[in-house]
Amino acid sequence: MGKRFLKASIVLIGILVLVSLGVAFAQQKKVGGGEIKYQAKGSAGPVLYSHDSHVNQHKFKCADCHTKIFKMKREDLKMTKANHNQEKHCGVCHNGKKAFSQTTDADCAKCHKK
Repeated sequence: MGKRFLKASIVLIGILVLVSLGVAFAQQKKVGGGEIKYQAKGSAGPVLYSHDSHVNQHKFKCADCHTKIFKMKREDLKMTKANHNQEKHCGVCHNGKKAFSQTTDADCAKCHKK
């Protein structure tokens, strides 16, 4: 019975280690959903929104934006150059206080890639 017990113990420990590793990797899952491309109309160029930058680098939580500012599912934003500075959508944070503003051409180029 001694050898059988030892073998069963080793197998059980191996299973527990694999389960623990699986849980550890699941907890390290990247939060955010990748990048979203918004096609801008006109000459502004598309916006490539980076969840990685906002969630991992700037430490925002999902609830900071969803669903107060943006819906959970991707939506086509009806933004114009005229309404960029309003306190809605990106302008809630990109107002020159929380994050860079949207007032100069250099600011536009930070998000709109040609």
